[in-house]
Amino acid sequence: MLITQKRVLDYLEEWRGYIPRFQGFSADEQAGFLKAQGFASLHDLLAHVTAWFEETLETVVAAVEKTDRPAKKYDFDVFNAQAVARAASWPDPEMFSRFEQYRLKLADFTKAHPEAVAENKRVRNWLRGVVIHHAAEHSIGATRFMTLDILQNDWAEYAAGFQALAPEQQAGFLKRQGFANFREILAHIIGWWEDGMDAINAISKDPAYQHPDKDTDAYNAEAIALFGKLDEADILKKFESTRQSLIELSINLPDAIFDRKDVQEWLRADVIEHYYEHAL
Repeated sequence: MLITQKRVLDYLEEWRGYIPRFQGFSADEQAGFLKAQGFASLHDLLAHVTAWFEETLETVVAAVEKTDRPAKKYDFDVFNAQAVARAASWPDPEMFSRFEQYRLKLADFTKAHPEAVAENKRVRNWLRGVVIHHAAEHSIGATRFMTLDILQNDWAEYAAGFQALAPEQQAGFLKRQGFANFREILAHIIGWWEDGMDAINAISKDPAYQHPDKDTDAYNAEAIALFGKLDEADILKKFESTRQSLIELSINLPDAIFDRKDVQEWLRADVIEHYYEHAL
């Protein structure tokens, strides 16, 4: 995953809009989102995020200052539960203020330490996990920024990243993913991207359009049968041309279409979540 000072700062700016975006949802949409995320309230979700912001700041500052801070082994369930419990008595305004305070502190650190962001592995790993990956994990729908960012950065280097792996690493990745070869993974991704673009284009022409549900297993097999027969050079070209088409669509799609719940659900599932599902 590409990590640059600008990208980290862009994601921290994306986090700035998190609370207003949630508050712009209807009560039913808020409840559905929180249920899917596994939190009882926005307060609890922000307690979780803020605790990791705090932990990240302490870790990256120690890494830059080369202080003797012992490496921790995290029980994530325990850490997350403790974060929510610690903040339980804080009123919402205090929780929101603390979230913003640590967001800004991480931004200040990132601005002040471009060399560490570029070169320090520990700093890069923590910023990647807590600022960038965490934003995708807890994203409210799919903002235009995040959709384009992942398409233009992570998906852009996906094929090259696989090809750079040693043969035994490639074989291990394919086994974990459940595909016979890399062509099948690309075919699977292309198939869902094309299905989504077809749906969005149909919605753009007819807002009442309802995209039919797919049998996931059957559609995956169909996509692999259709595109998986291409040789490696041709499927790489097809993957890249489809990615470019999706970027163009995401840039030019009117807000009225982009912000529709069905479009948001597809973009989140097949652009954002799908990347992390198949991440190298």
